[in-house]
Amino acid sequence: MLFLVCQAVLIVMWVDVPNLRESATQADVDQYVIRVDSTYLGMWFEQLAIVSMLAIWPIVILESVYHWIIRPKTPSMRWFHFYTLTFCICPSLRMCARSYEMHGQLWLPGMSWQRTNKRLRRRLAQHFSIPMIGIALLILPVLITEFFLKDQVARYQWLRIALHIGTGVIWFAFAAEFILMVSIAEKKLQYIRHNWVDLAIILLPFFSFLRSMQAVRGTRLAKLAKIPQIAKLARAYRLRGTALKGFRALVILGVATRLFKTNKKRQLERLQAELSVARRETRLIRLAIARLEREIQEELDDEAGLADETDAAVPLN
Repeated sequence: MLFLVCQAVLIVMWVDVPNLRESATQADVDQYVIRVDSTYLGMWFEQLAIVSMLAIWPIVILESVYHWIIRPKTPSMRWFHFYTLTFCICPSLRMCARSYEMHGQLWLPGMSWQRTNKRLRRRLAQHFSIPMIGIALLILPVLITEFFLKDQVARYQWLRIALHIGTGVIWFAFAAEFILMVSIAEKKLQYIRHNWVDLAIILLPFFSFLRSMQAVRGTRLAKLAKIPQIAKLARAYRLRGTALKGFRALVILGVATRLFKTNKKRQLERLQAELSVARRETRLIRLAIARLEREIQEELDDEAGLADETDAAVPLN
């Protein structure tokens, strides 16, 4: 989870902070304080996050190599080995990994070791539904503050920090919930298809940063070649701003999707599906009861027949 927190910090520092600076430029407000924030406080958080990630990453890789060595190389273990490889690529996915030594169970804070079954999935879905809607709704004051209070944002440091924290918390919450629910999902690809909005919210800031870094790298190379590329760098910052707007739009869409999922029609479909499963289980139980009653009756008939044969074999005086 600490690795995911560090990723959220870098998302804020590499995507949200530059976008706020670009908005200040377009609004023609004083940027001196914003530069100070991004130079001192921001640099400290950025370095702390990078150092923490560089410290965690080798530990996860060593653990994955150790598990790959000691665990059996059988067909039933192929998914455990595949997940181990994904942990090396993205240590955040290690947060809710299933343990082979604990018979496929996973450890959850406050819940200890849990078996990944339908009951756990329903329990976590109910647990996350309302808090996630509340967290996603944090995007509304962020949007209102950034678009209608630009002068105040440029003037007050605490307001800028609150905006950055809000963006980071929203991204972290969506990423943590998505990783957890994918980990316990029985059909992971189906879950991803049904929750593509959450996945887009998580990945969009990464893509915007990579694209802008590509443009920045081209600008630095152009400086060495003494070729002006200011327009290319400007497009990079506009790309970050566009991607961040898309991120916020997806968050709002995610809120609407979550609210829509809780309507009465969906509840009726879910209850009908549960009723169908209950009827199927009831039918199986009735068949088992009928089989046991039949076996018991056969045993009683055999005992009665044996008793009649015994009585017939006894001579009458």
